[in-house]
Amino acid sequence: MAAFQICAQVWLTTSLLADSLAVAGQALLASAFAKKDHYKVVVTTARVLQLAVVLGVGLTAFLATGMWFGADVFTSDAAVIRTIHKGVPFVAGTQTINTLAFVFDSEWRGMASIRIG
Repeated sequence: MAAFQICAQVWLTTSLLADSLAVAGQALLASAFAKKDHYKVVVTTARVLQLAVVLGVGLTAFLATGMWFGADVFTSDAAVIRTIHKGVPFVAGTQTINTLAFVFDSEWRGMASIRIG
């Protein structure tokens, strides 16, 4: 249970980091969409998605190495560390998908918040 809590909290922390990119993209996208600047909508969408992939891959690499070699920061219990190592592929491996999911959701909400009349 201790290893699960550590993995879950690390995953949640990085999810909130991804959400910060998503919220910023949502605000930029809603602003451009409200001004009916369709070129800026397309450029903003593309750039935020590119940044999401870069952030996701960066978080994957950072968490894979950080949790593998730095699990002892959270605990000194060898059994918990071994269990954390079993969770590293999931926690690190889902970061790119997670980041893209947050960004896609926020971009959709950014466009949906403006009614075209």
